[in-house]
Order: sequence, then structure tokens, then C-alpha cells
Amino acid sequence: MADGITVAAALLVVGPVVGGISAANPILFPVWSASREDHLAIVGAHRLAWTMLNAGFFVATIVTAAGLAVLAGTLGGGEVRSALLAAVAVTYAIAGGLWCAVLAIRTRTTPALADLVATGAPTEPAEALLGAATGGLFAAFVLATCAALVVLGLTLGLTGGLAVPVAALAVLVAALVVVGFLKSGDTIPAVLYWPTLLIGLGLLLGWS
Repeated sequence: MADGITVAAALLVVGPVVGGISAANPILFPVWSASREDHLAIVGAHRLAWTMLNAGFFVATIVTAAGLAVLAGTLGGGEVRSALLAAVAVTYAIAGGLWCAVLAIRTRTTPALADLVATGAPTEPAEALLGAATGGLFAAFVLATCAALVVLGLTLGLTGGLAVPVAALAVLVAALVVVGFLKSGDTIPAVLYWPTLLIGLGLLLGWS
């Protein structure tokens, strides 16, 4: 069981690290705060970097979901904790699927929109419909993921699976993301990998 927990913890660390590396390309830093026109121009000029960013998030999501699944199957601690961890793993996997759909869509469509804008071709109503669809998927991903992370942190913290300060910090990050998202309608996706990174590090270091 201890080996399983180590594997789960390692996956929970590796996933966010991969996502962080993919998001660390300085070429794309302005994308997160740029206007629509500048956003499209940056992506259009750096297509490979945009593809690698989305691919990194895709891998990070899959690896993190795998870590949660392994954790649910190996941590034990009673039927209630096992059931909660299983629910977290399933919820995260479903939410991650929505996020991967967004990643796949924007990998192809954002450069295409950049080409249309560069040539002066009309992008409506297709752009508005695309934005509404991906926006809905992203919102569902953010809220479901944060709910799963809050339950994960509370479960581990309250049942002795993880040191309370670490679990509480993971819960706080997820809760703040929800609050910020409900106020602004947006969030930086990379932040959603921080709670599982904290939990993975805590498990690897034996902070329980």
C-alpha cells in the first residue's frame, strides 16, 4: 500500500510540473492578459508554442487524474474515506475530460481565427458560438475540479491522510479559484494544478 501511495504522490507532483513547464514559455505570457486581437496575433505568430502549451496541460490533466485514481485505490482508511476519494477521482476525471476537449478545440481553432482576422475575413457568428461552447465547457471544468479538490483536501486533512496545514492550503487555493471565477468569469488554468501538487508533495514527504 505504501508503494501505491508513493506512486500516487509522484503522479500528483509530476502532472502539475509538466503543466507548469508548458505554461512557462515567456513567449506566451502576454496571452493571458491580451486583448482579443493581440491574443490572436500572438497565437498566430507562435503556433508551435501554443500547441505545446495545450499538450502540456493535456498531459498534466491525464497524469493528475491517474494519480488520484491510484490514491483512491491504495490509501484505504475506511469505507467512507475510500468512497470519497473514489468520488473525487471520478469527478476530476470527468472535469478533466471537459478541459481536454477545450484544449483540443482551442489548439486548432485559435490559430484558424488568427488567420481569418489577419486576412480581414469575418469570424462571426462562428466565433461567438465557439466562445459560448468552450466557455461553458471551461466553466464546468473549473467548478467541478475545484469541488473535487475541496473534498479531497478536507477528506485527507480530517481523516489523518495528510497534515492539516497542507490539506487546508490546498482547500484554500481551490476555494479562492471558485470565488475569483464567479466574480470574473475566468481564471488561470495552471492554478488548478497547485492543490494536487501540494497534496502530492505532502504525501511524498510523509506529512501526515
